[in-house]
Amino acid sequence: MRLTHLSSLLLGTCLLSACGGSNNDSDTPTDGGTPPPTSFDHSVVGTVVYQGAVAGAEVCVDLNQNASCDSDEPSAIADGEGKYQIDWSSDIEMPVYDLIANWQQAAEASSKPALLKAAFRADALNVNASKSDSNQGVISMEGVGKLVALQEHGGEINPMTHLEYQRVARMRAAGTTSLDIVTQRGLLAALLLTIYDRDGNPYKLSAEQSLAPEFIDIYRLHRHLEALIGEQLSDVLAVDDIMSITRDQLKTLVEESGMSTEDYLASDPMAVRFLVNNALIAEEYIETPIDAKIMSDADWQVINNHFLEDDQLHSNFTLAPATLRSLFTLTYGTPDLTFVGSIVEGKVNGRVFDDRDGTDTPEECWNKELKHWVIEGDKDYQPPEIKYENNTLQTVYSGTSVPITIEFTKYSGTGEEWQAILSTTPPALKLAELNWPSQVYRYRGKQADDVMCRVRGEFATWPMPSHQDPELLTTADVARLFWPAFYPDDVVVDEENKTIKLNITGEVTTYQWSLSTSPSDEPVLRMKQIDLPAAYAEFVSVDNYLIQGDKLIEVSIYEATDYSGKFGDYLSISFDGNEDNFNQRFYKHLEAIVKGQ
Repeated sequence: MRLTHLSSLLLGTCLLSACGGSNNDSDTPTDGGTPPPTSFDHSVVGTVVYQGAVAGAEVCVDLNQNASCDSDEPSAIADGEGKYQIDWSSDIEMPVYDLIANWQQAAEASSKPALLKAAFRADALNVNASKSDSNQGVISMEGVGKLVALQEHGGEINPMTHLEYQRVARMRAAGTTSLDIVTQRGLLAALLLTIYDRDGNPYKLSAEQSLAPEFIDIYRLHRHLEALIGEQLSDVLAVDDIMSITRDQLKTLVEESGMSTEDYLASDPMAVRFLVNNALIAEEYIETPIDAKIMSDADWQVINNHFLEDDQLHSNFTLAPATLRSLFTLTYGTPDLTFVGSIVEGKVNGRVFDDRDGTDTPEECWNKELKHWVIEGDKDYQPPEIKYENNTLQTVYSGTSVPITIEFTKYSGTGEEWQAILSTTPPALKLAELNWPSQVYRYRGKQADDVMCRVRGEFATWPMPSHQDPELLTTADVARLFWPAFYPDDVVVDEENKTIKLNITGEVTTYQWSLSTSPSDEPVLRMKQIDLPAAYAEFVSVDNYLIQGDKLIEVSIYEATDYSGKFGDYLSISFDGNEDNFNQRFYKHLEAIVKGQ
């Protein structure tokens, strides 16, 4: 999007071009009067501002416009309020120049993200970025501050004048005509007023205004977008245009993060990359996103083939945290071929589970909308299409309408980020020694609601006690129901705590039962072992029994789960297992480790 009504953008001709000048082409008087002077006095008075007044800044008049202060150019030192005055004489009545302020301060924390490398259109400017100096921050890594201003701003030197200078410097380097530069400066002025929600002259910035948290946050967002987009587009105001479009959405992202703007941007959030990339596409600056961190159509094809489809070559690896003995599973062929292992006292144990010849009893799940049990393929159940948005896959749990969201993070198999993740995995697995596929996809899933399923046609049932009232169930009823052969001799019942202690094999096992409401809004009896070590307690499975009239039905209840919750410490990845025969290489790698021990 570009603003087109120039009449609403121009802030005055003196803001956009040099004012004054003489139309007399001859310095020789025609009336015999006094000859013109050979020396002219000049003066610039202004203020240097960057997150407050910049005291002690060296300000120079850059007469040759080479973006540096030469020793023979007029200069002065700003006082404690950032004010300065430069007086000089020259043989040019109306010199053309830029103003440069340099100072020394502590280096700012660097959070510059990698460029958003998209499929930019082919009409990009053929300009070397080093020529325009527009990709440089205000504060260098060495703590040297530098601001530049065009001469039309009455000596004001601040972040806004510097931003304008960067755009103009790029246009100068590209050979843009003076008239086009004037037009672009008018457009930029209007964009800056929109971005920073200001009136009047966008380049008039007081020390107080530059310290306002709102200004600082917007400026940081603006510079972050500049770092993402860089100079890859032919339109020199593309960054500012996209910033004006996405400003409110960017602010919302920061607010929702619960972090400061500085900390949020330092994490190079993918949400910002998605927002900027989508805005660039919508405004037709780019055609197809191919940013290294954003999933492309080719990436989604890998996920479809190696993660979703049951009849394709599955390629998945999951590693649990050390608290769960680093339990790991590798699916390296059909979905029924899995290498399962763990690490106990530094030793890797594992073996292959092959269910290809087994009988996989299908499950049916309760569908709230249809109000009956549904198995995938039922004629009256039509699952929604899978949606791919940014790096997120959206679908539903099979047979239900419960949303499933899977968020993917894409890594280069040889990149530093993936190598850093591998460095945190157990050394005994030697994962860093593998030659990984070109792309690795870490995923984290979120299930919005509980899902209840049962074995289709062969589910187990138990009779309810004669009262057939879930609210009248006692712990003795439950013990008699599930352990009739051991009740009461080998069972200790605690009605107050609803616990049952069993002594069947010489070792006491303790269970606790409770009642809850199932996804079908019917009561369900839940049974859980509670005497396991604390490290395992959170991950112990619960046995569930749906109460329907005079019977209990064994069901599985898959609880709503958020990838930021208890599974956040898991490393779950997928990849193209066909690439360089990686599935078999990964399997042989783990097999060799187990056999070698």
